[in-house]
Amino acid sequence: MTIKLRGASVRYHSTGRQVLGEVDLAVGPGDLALVSGPSGGGKSTLLRLLNGLIPHAYRAEVTGEVMVGGRPVAGQSVRELSTVVGTLLQDPGKQIVGTTVDTELAFGPENLGLSRAEIRRRIGEVVERVGIRHLLGRATAELSGGELQMVAFAGVLVMRPQVVVVDEPLANLDLEASLRLMGELRRFVDDGGAAVVVEHRVEEILEFAPSQVLYLEGGRPRYAGDVDGFLAAAPVAHVKLPFETLVARAAELPSVPGLSREEIPPVPADRPGAAPDPTPRAPADPSRTGPASAAPDPRLDYRRVTLGYGERSVLAEVDLALGAHQRVAILGRNGAGKSTLLRAAVRLLEPLSGTVHVDGAPVVERSTRDLATTFGYVFQNPGQALFCATVADELAFGPRNLGWSADEIERVSGEVLRAMLLDGEDDIMNRTPRTLSHGQQRRLTVALALAMRPRTLILDEPTAGQDLHTTTLFMRQVLAAAESVYFITHDVDLALTCADRIVVVDGGRVVADMSPAGLAGDADVWTRAGLRQTSLVRAIRDHLHGRHGLHGAGGVIHPFDLARFVSHRSPQEGTSPS
Repeated sequence: MTIKLRGASVRYHSTGRQVLGEVDLAVGPGDLALVSGPSGGGKSTLLRLLNGLIPHAYRAEVTGEVMVGGRPVAGQSVRELSTVVGTLLQDPGKQIVGTTVDTELAFGPENLGLSRAEIRRRIGEVVERVGIRHLLGRATAELSGGELQMVAFAGVLVMRPQVVVVDEPLANLDLEASLRLMGELRRFVDDGGAAVVVEHRVEEILEFAPSQVLYLEGGRPRYAGDVDGFLAAAPVAHVKLPFETLVARAAELPSVPGLSREEIPPVPADRPGAAPDPTPRAPADPSRTGPASAAPDPRLDYRRVTLGYGERSVLAEVDLALGAHQRVAILGRNGAGKSTLLRAAVRLLEPLSGTVHVDGAPVVERSTRDLATTFGYVFQNPGQALFCATVADELAFGPRNLGWSADEIERVSGEVLRAMLLDGEDDIMNRTPRTLSHGQQRRLTVALALAMRPRTLILDEPTAGQDLHTTTLFMRQVLAAAESVYFITHDVDLALTCADRIVVVDGGRVVADMSPAGLAGDADVWTRAGLRQTSLVRAIRDHLHGRHGLHGAGGVIHPFDLARFVSHRSPQEGTSPS
């Protein structure tokens, strides 16, 4: 066996907490193991065991047997382990060291002492396989999160390891990139390699035929076995299962309220110096399927805006108005310009031409303080926002600069931690942010934004690294916490169930601006923009077209409600939601 764990347990010295207990795992040549489970359940710790970061980089007490390449991990150096185990981290920014794509791909082989000719040969082979030849010569600082992830994956393959461990590979990738990455991983396994993949989006991994599934909860294995057994046993409200599985297990589905705007309470007007917002929160018209760029009460207004880096244009001639009381999801391929579009709202990027307006005034006329209380901006990479020694210091940093009192900061800090489901963590205020899981760090960065009491939240991939249950609760809190929410995501199911408007960016332009119902029913947009048509998308399309008996229904309902409905329809209405 390439990897063998028997009764493996981990307790971090920094917190004294046992985060992994009594785990057994055996992965050999030709095996693709899927590891799933709730956020903070021990999955990333498991990967650190396999690649030797524990005990070589993270101080921890390890018990049980941990064997990699037939030898104990503790007895191998990091250099030795790097030739056996290749790791793709959940946050690619943490493993990118080169300033250009070329230097990044050459870094590992150079450290192995390979010849220049061999390094060039390996890089040429890998960039073709992974589909990133067009990125050669580019500065890594200019790449999107998804592009960085593909470069990091190529950097793993160029080392030719025996086993590849991958943490949340689909979180930052569009359809084409995720198919390339997982397709290459499947080919690597079929050629005699081994792989361990941590992923919440189970449905999208199943098409690549994992040989086994390990489900971790609370740091302990709750299921270990084949895929069929997992689909029958997995908690339906905690794992993103195929829609057909939800239909088959409809009797087990909990009653989860939908995320309708009418259920969301108004934002408390408790920002220091803030007045109550007099503007009514009008519900979106679910029957509207055409362009939605003429928002009646625009918060953010792009007027013939061209955005880019240096002389390279990313988005051209954008005319788009995002409402002050809307939930807007931004979809599109990696590198299409989704993050670039929203960075201009807070002047992280200045337009090459055109103007950006905020609440009717040019953004260049707004002070930094004003923008900070208008927009709560959350980066895709938590590392770009976390720099203080403790969680308490992180939460206090922004409000303290606005002159808030210590009592007010303490009260608001407690509120936002509860809203982001972090208040149950042991001694959370005194924890170092880096001791939190990646998913918890993401929620902490949202808490930092909420602590400033902004009127609009701008979130870049907010739910990456979150399990389904956490995502559902977390998004309900996010949508209730601000007048408007604009979020970038590759999770099309999230966009359909949490937004009242969806903007699709492709080819340097806005190519669609529709209601969720309109987008779900427009198969042409999905194909042209390279969006993933999940089983839920197909089920919603059938629902909207009346194939399940709901003729004339205009809105999108919660997937659990739809699954229950489909499971109880008459035989004459068909047997398949797709």
